[in-house]
Amino acid sequence: MVSCQHVLQELSNYIDNSVDAELRQQIEAHLRMCHRCSIVLDTTRKTIRIYADGNVLEVPVGYSERLRKFFLKSVGT
Repeated sequence: MVSCQHVLQELSNYIDNSVDAELRQQIEAHLRMCHRCSIVLDTTRKTIRIYADGNVLEVPVGYSERLRKFFLKSVGT
């Protein structure tokens, strides 16, 4: 079975159907067993859909400042 690292390296190719049949089967077996990689795949697919639909989303007032504070706090600044 393939590792999480290998799945993540091939994730874009997997989504684009650019991996060979054997690797696809290995990745799919891994995804059935690995909750974390399944979440990354699901989130990546959703992100692609959101980006591809072309809709512009309004960011709530104050969101940018809250996000900036969160990042600063998470890096210990």
